[in-house]
Amino acid sequence: MTPGEAPPRDGSSVLWIIPAVYFMFVCAEFGAMTHLALTLTADGRSAFAVGLMGTGMWLGILAGSARSHAVIQRHGHARVFVGATGIALLVLLTMAPHAHYGAWLAASVLLGLCAGLVWVAGEAWLAEAAPRERRGFYVGLFETAVGLGLMAGPALVPLARATGVHTLWLCAALMALALAVSLRLLGLGSPSMHDDVGDSTARTAVAPDWRALAVPLCGISAVSGLMEAGVSSLMPSIGMRQGFSIEAAAWLGVVIGAGSALLQPPVGHLADRLGTRRATLGAWAVVAAANAALLAWADSPQSVMWGVGFVLGGVGGAVYTLAIIELGHRLEGSCLVKAVALLVTSYSLGTAAGPALGGWLYDQTGLAGLATALLLLSLAGLALTARLLRPAPSAAEVAARLRSRHQ
Repeated sequence: MTPGEAPPRDGSSVLWIIPAVYFMFVCAEFGAMTHLALTLTADGRSAFAVGLMGTGMWLGILAGSARSHAVIQRHGHARVFVGATGIALLVLLTMAPHAHYGAWLAASVLLGLCAGLVWVAGEAWLAEAAPRERRGFYVGLFETAVGLGLMAGPALVPLARATGVHTLWLCAALMALALAVSLRLLGLGSPSMHDDVGDSTARTAVAPDWRALAVPLCGISAVSGLMEAGVSSLMPSIGMRQGFSIEAAAWLGVVIGAGSALLQPPVGHLADRLGTRRATLGAWAVVAAANAALLAWADSPQSVMWGVGFVLGGVGGAVYTLAIIELGHRLEGSCLVKAVALLVTSYSLGTAAGPALGGWLYDQTGLAGLATALLLLSLAGLALTARLLRPAPSAAEVAARLRSRHQ
């Protein structure tokens, strides 16, 4: 093997190690963020202050994803994935000994920065390693790992209260385990970072320019992030303001994560069978219905918040999942990393604005105003998908394009 050449890849190992590590990463990350949100709420901080903490994390993810292509190109997928996980562990260790708002805010940004690098490196690697006929399943598995992490992370709060262990120490221990498992990736070769579009027939014929495919998906992804982040990060805090105990609010966060964990595989299978455009339109329609229900019961939302949180946590996140499946079908190598980085960046723009904007809107207009904004956003996402996301070409169309290019 020549110097600089990647060692042989074990694709099957990558397809399982990356989701497993990312589950633990997300669990530790959102366990910590849920702890911060509920602690600040119990201390009497405004919804805006709580939302600003979530915004800090997503600003870090935005910065990490924006620079991820250059970092991955220089150091490789595996080193970036493992190194960022290690730095995230150090960040969590610095958060536990104090309760200073400013220091927590800075740490949340750094935690998000690491998450952005791990996200792009892991998801781009997995999307390329997965076999085309099962890419929807494996990308759905990755997003299921995210959902399981979102579900298990908030559960660390009542677990810590029951055992007498500080929540942030539990999060740090889990991140240490994630780091230990991720070391296995260093023995596997990262994908190449060539600048060619994939060499498969469908990719070469359909996506000669990765930007032409990625940019329309970015608008859809940004709207999804703006809506989804306001739900996932604010719903437990809003639950407390609606009369939930701190334990019940934490379990509401668990339900939101459960939606993401349980609904991602069916969405992936649906995309494999019906195509990403139809599946995305259906996802937006379900999200709009859930937001309409939240608006209808805004005066007494306790009974519907559980179901709405479950649906929005799963189907809302599925919009992003479907976009990644679309990219994985049509791109590979450097083009895929660039496209995933751009998609994560656009998604993070929405998620960075979502918590603080949603908290401010709740402070000003109450749950009815927030639910109205979420409903309008979901309808905008539906319209953007119908307008921007073109149906995938049939096999006959792909063959015809190839013949015309070689004539």
